[in-house]
Amino acid sequence: MVEPFGFRSQAAGRPDRHRGAHPSAATPEIAARLHGPRRAAPIVHRGPHAVYVDDRGTRLAVLGRDAVAVPCGVQTPWPDVAGVRSVILGGGRCSVDDRDLRVQRYLDARVRPLSIRWQEHALPTASLATEVDALLRAAVPYAALQEDDPAAVDALLGRGPGLTPLGDDVLAGWLVTRHAAGYRGGRVAQAVLAVASVRTTTVSSTLLLHAARGEGVPQLCALVESLGRPGDADRLADLRVVGHTSGAGLALGAALALPSPSAAAA
Repeated sequence: MVEPFGFRSQAAGRPDRHRGAHPSAATPEIAARLHGPRRAAPIVHRGPHAVYVDDRGTRLAVLGRDAVAVPCGVQTPWPDVAGVRSVILGGGRCSVDDRDLRVQRYLDARVRPLSIRWQEHALPTASLATEVDALLRAAVPYAALQEDDPAAVDALLGRGPGLTPLGDDVLAGWLVTRHAAGYRGGRVAQAVLAVASVRTTTVSSTLLLHAARGEGVPQLCALVESLGRPGDADRLADLRVVGHTSGAGLALGAALALPSPSAAAA
């Protein structure tokens, strides 16, 4: 079953018994981070739809109702979070200014294994690569990714515009799709885990760590899970509109993680 936020529900939470608490949704991992002692979480990035905070060295996002549902997020019922001044975690809740959030629904950000029909995918690898190269203003050696060569990390990590640089989006799409294909670890994944914290933005580094575990935004997971099935073109269109440039990067990474249909049939 697909939840309104785009994640699959793992378990339904019980109705909140705490007066004044607002309902929220998060993965079990993020929900667990809301326990422990009460502590201030400094804001490290803010936007109209997402506020990222530092929780003892780990990034956590407080998300508006219509924000892209990143795996490290707590999804709120509010239309925007632009005016947030402070975030306090602990005691089983996330306090945003004078409002308490309690997780009422556990969500699953993990990608499912690839369909047995994925070899019939029609992701436009060449046109996506041309688009991303134009945005990066460089010709990237994407063959390195297809060969699990860590040289791809040097070429992509931290490159491009945005809170999550476009090159990082390509890597994230590749990591999530490889995970769905049954691959764990590998040279590219090891290189990303080794240097992401010092080579790119802190937010992007956090999302890459999730990607290495097969966790991604719902639009990416939906595309990967639909490959070779009716509707995969619609899922690609849904992904491409994520962020200013992120959708194209994630889609290209997914395409590069898989051999072309002709190669798979050989």
